[in-house]
Parts: sequence; C-alpha cells; structure tokens
Amino acid sequence: MENLISEINSLYSLQLHSPEKVNKGFLSENHIFQGDNKYFLKRYRFDKQDRIEEIHSAKRYFADGGIPVILPITNTKGNTLFFFENGYFALFPFVSDIQLERGYLTDTAVISFGEMLGRIHLLGKASTLPIKEKFKAWDKEKALKKIDLIYNEINKLTDLTEFDRLALHNIETKKRLIQNNTIKYEDLGLPCDHLIHGDYLDHNVFFGVDNKVSFVFDFEKTDYSPRTYELFRSLMVTFLSNNFDEQEFEKAKLYLMSYLSVYPTSKDELLRGLKLYYLKIIHRTWVEGEHYLEKKDRVDLFLLNDLQRIKYLSENFEEFQEKLF
Repeated sequence: MENLISEINSLYSLQLHSPEKVNKGFLSENHIFQGDNKYFLKRYRFDKQDRIEEIHSAKRYFADGGIPVILPITNTKGNTLFFFENGYFALFPFVSDIQLERGYLTDTAVISFGEMLGRIHLLGKASTLPIKEKFKAWDKEKALKKIDLIYNEINKLTDLTEFDRLALHNIETKKRLIQNNTIKYEDLGLPCDHLIHGDYLDHNVFFGVDNKVSFVFDFEKTDYSPRTYELFRSLMVTFLSNNFDEQEFEKAKLYLMSYLSVYPTSKDELLRGLKLYYLKIIHRTWVEGEHYLEKKDRVDLFLLNDLQRIKYLSENFEEFQEKLF
C-alpha cells in the first residue's frame, strides 16, 4: 500500500495518507484517502485499458450532457487512469452525500431516481461514442450446459446446506423455464440503440439532503442496449426484491411513471422490455456459477432475491403487467 500511495502522490501532486478500505462493492477494490481533501481510489476489475477508457468516455459524455456524474481526476500526465502492479486505478473526489437504504426511499427520492434514468436514456439515445460493449442476448444451449455443470457440482456434495438446496431449486426452476421458452431476442424488436448506465441501481447514486439524486457513479457496465432492459432491471432489483407487496408495487409504479414523464414510452415497448428482462434473467446463472464453478462466495447473498423475482414473474407475468402499467 505504501508504494501505491507514493505512486498516487507522484502522479497527482498530492500528499495522501491514512488509507481506509471501502467494504461496499462486489467487483472492485476501493479505498478512501485523506489529504488536503478526501479522495476515493478505485481499482478496476478489468485488465484492458481500452475498456476503462470507454467507461471514462461514457462518464464524460453524460456529464457534458448535464448528468451529475462523478468524474475521475486527471493526473499530471494528462490521464484519468494509471497502471500499477498489475491493476488499473482511477482517483475520484470523495462525495459525502447519502446513499439511502433499499426499501426506505422516500417518494421524493423515487421520483428523482426515475427522472434521472429518463434523462440518462434520452442522452444515451443520441450517443455516437465508439463503445464496443453491447447487450448480450441469451444463448439457450449455453445456459442449459452451464446449469448441468452447476448441477453436477451440487451432486458431488454429501451434505447440502440451505444455500445448496436453494441453489438447486433455482437452477431447476431456470432449466424448466428455459426449456419452455421459444422466444429469441430478435423476436422482441428491441435494438441496442441507447448508451446506458449499465448498473443503474439505488446503491449507485447519491442523494442530497433534499432526497433528490445528487450524483451518479459506477458506469463499469455501460454499453449499448435496449433502454427498457435497464429500466426494468433497475425497477425490479431496487423496488421488488422482497415481498412483492402493495407498498413495493406503489414505489415501483411511481418510479416507472417518473421515468415516463421524462422519456415517454409506448405500452407495447414497455411490455416487450419487461419480457426482455424476464427472459434475460431466467438464462442467467451468475450467482450459482460464481459459487460452484468459480468457488467464490462474494455474491451468494443475491441468490434468494434472484429466485424470488424469477418465480414471481414466471407465475404472475400478466398480472404484474396490469398492476404496473
């Protein structure tokens, strides 16, 4: 760490000290440093510089369009990132605004959160940035093969934990739904024509004291995508992760209406976007793959909510449409 601090101080003409590791975040390693001001250091999970440059160009594009993006600081060499000991880093100003706990967003926060995504997507529609990453459609055969690999790993276990039993139920549910699905991505008529944030969730924005979005950050998944995919991913993950009760539905509906007030969308496109999100998640085995194939438990906590959303949508899709639209 001392060598890294020396490198940062040299590159940015700073005198940083007292590193504090940030516990939040699942895919990157971050620290807060003291100095003349506080600073936030991000170590990217990517090993390719061009991908990080794409992310930084997307941040700059949205910031120039009026979105309150936290931008990386330019160092004395004129770069917004640097390489040190097998990793890429970027230094950011530290933001002391608040992150609201999921399930406790006020109506004001929900409205601002939805309106901000509408603004991002309106700008993203006009983007011509040369970003290579695009929405990846599902591959039925590949998904089923991965499920079989995970199933084989679980079968090797002699004493199943609660997590193992839940994972087994999850992949069996997904396998059934995948086998019954005949819809391909192309059938939905939703092109990858918007540059999106990529991970627009409640924990990737800050709110001010007025409960309105003050800053947007973490563009690591930015790509060109159908905008309605991000809209429903954001809505489902942020607002409908637990009980699917009336209070959650009211928040989700308020979020959707706030988005539509900025970026109007036909009901037909919304229906196709919801179907896109649903088909994407039933083919996805990220949590199970990380646990049983990569032998990592960092994202285990997402398994239950993943199953709950899939079961709910598979059993109540039409009812959900009617309640939400």
